[in-house]
Amino acid sequence: MQVLVDGSGLHPAGPDRDAASPADPVLLLRAAVDALARLDPVGLGDAAVADLTIATRHEIDRLEGCFARLARTAHRRGVGSQSGAPSTAAWLARAAGMRTGDARAAVEAGEACELLERTGGAWRNGEITSAAARTLTGARVEGHDPALAACEPDLLRLARGGDLPGLRRAAARFRNLARADGTAPRVPDGLHLSRTYGGRTVLSGDLGDLAAETVVTAVHAYTDPPADGDRRPGSQRRAEALVRICETALEHAPSGRGNRSQVTVVVDWATLTGDASGRADGQFTGPLHPHDVRRLLCDSTISRVVTGPDGLPVDTGRARRNPPPRLRRALVARDQGCRFPGCDRPPGWCDAHHVHHWADGGSTDLRNLILLCAHHHRVVHQPGWTTRFDGDRIHIRGPDGTRPP
Repeated sequence: MQVLVDGSGLHPAGPDRDAASPADPVLLLRAAVDALARLDPVGLGDAAVADLTIATRHEIDRLEGCFARLARTAHRRGVGSQSGAPSTAAWLARAAGMRTGDARAAVEAGEACELLERTGGAWRNGEITSAAARTLTGARVEGHDPALAACEPDLLRLARGGDLPGLRRAAARFRNLARADGTAPRVPDGLHLSRTYGGRTVLSGDLGDLAAETVVTAVHAYTDPPADGDRRPGSQRRAEALVRICETALEHAPSGRGNRSQVTVVVDWATLTGDASGRADGQFTGPLHPHDVRRLLCDSTISRVVTGPDGLPVDTGRARRNPPPRLRRALVARDQGCRFPGCDRPPGWCDAHHVHHWADGGSTDLRNLILLCAHHHRVVHQPGWTTRFDGDRIHIRGPDGTRPP
């Protein structure tokens, strides 16, 4: 089967396309996708790969517009309830393998496009992208549908022009003006935490303007600026900033609010010492990597429960700070910031690292502690890295035996 790419998108060509009945659009769609799946882009030139990539994305956007209309129709008819599902989103999540949030968003977009018919038509016809369509329909505020419909031509003009930043600003302005009279219910802020199949934790939030301004300002304040030799992407630096913010908050959490700020880790002794692989579980996230556990023990408020071979606790340590505040102040006065060669991050962004690890019997005193920023603290805890400290100079070598430049 051949694939033709022209200004109108991606089309199946040849006998397979002719065999599909025009009355069955799913067969035509399946034939086109089959052709795309069989196509090996390695043999294409750069221009052809670029054209095919954009054309494919263009048709995906159109399909998402069609899917939103179908999902809304199924919701209105209660199709999902016929199979016992509690909601259309739950039915789609089970039957189509979607994330529940994505399914719910599709139904909501389809509903909004019933109000904004020109927007729905432009989405399905490929005149606007899915991102633009969802931004435009996301401007909807309960009780203000007539006003949004009146603004549709202006919003649609921005969407058709590809001005997504301008469309976002216009949609936000409409939402703010719609809520200015105080009659519309305030949209509550939300923060969602979930675990992926790969064991990672995903955070997603929906914040109002003031809350978002506060959060974004804090993240920017704690984010390391780009520096020569620092190859971390911005997303990683922002993630580390969020962790640093939370660590600072836990250090200053007010008393009397339930359990005092603690990170609770249950770890098998063999896992901690590196003799074997066993349990190392956080209170909220489940299994932790042994290297992360050892790094956590360097400079954290911890509540330890060490288990024996039978899995029963053999040692429950009281919450303690490593190092205590007085020793931390002395450490800051001596090191003045991260001691990793070439790093200039200030002491407020640094952890106290045990050169001879605490879990291996290392002492918590100035002769065995150095300041390392969060990034370099992770580095020296990676396999193969060695650290020595003579009370004055620090000697760090990488897995290949060389010193960092």
